[in-house]
Amino acid sequence: PPPARPASAAAAWFDGSLKKLHDALADVEPGTRVGVVTLLGSLCPVTRGHTRAFIEARRILLGVEAGVARPANLEPFGAVLGLISLNGSSYVDRKLAKKGEASLSAEKRLALVKMAAEELPWLSWESCREGETVGLLRQTHPHLHFVHFFMNGADDVVRYNKFADVGPQYRMIVLGRPGFTEKALAGARRAGVDLDAGHLVMGPELPDISSSAAREALARGDRARAAALLHPAVLAWCEEHGP
Repeated sequence: PPPARPASAAAAWFDGSLKKLHDALADVEPGTRVGVVTLLGSLCPVTRGHTRAFIEARRILLGVEAGVARPANLEPFGAVLGLISLNGSSYVDRKLAKKGEASLSAEKRLALVKMAAEELPWLSWESCREGETVGLLRQTHPHLHFVHFFMNGADDVVRYNKFADVGPQYRMIVLGRPGFTEKALAGARRAGVDLDAGHLVMGPELPDISSSAAREALARGDRARAAALLHPAVLAWCEEHGP
């Protein structure tokens, strides 16, 4: 049966996001430390790069694969969940209008996120503020210990100098980006961040698989390029409906 849930979790339960996580946690032993990785973005549309980022973050936190680098003092995790949050429609509309492009509504972007995450039972979404679901998980699963990590690309971290608040109460996973990985590491050191403590976790450098690149490929009718960037179900939807 589903866990007892407070009224504040009802919306998350009934839109399927919290239920998916409950199913993923069904066999996790009491007392297990569970990492929860959250990402906020426009995702217009969600790409293979977004899901790849979660997969890499999960590999680091679980720490069971040989050759996966992780900070020396990062604690072990018995399970890892991922949560995707979306920027609001007004923000995305303005952002893409400046480029002369049409945008997708938050509802459509969320539908595409669900398609992209369907095969990953530990990856879900948030229809609320980024990270709010972590509090709901603590209420609905009090027998587990949840640790929240915000996830950002190195380019975003450098651009907005997101090092200042990093610490035990604000933990971050940074995925490398070409041209920004070393800048992010240097910025963290200048800010006095201990890269061995596990508060800021530097992930591998990933190729640039951006939403803008996907939109460009779709606009050109370059199906091979779009297929390399998008989950098949997302690609099929975009080819039929846009952007």
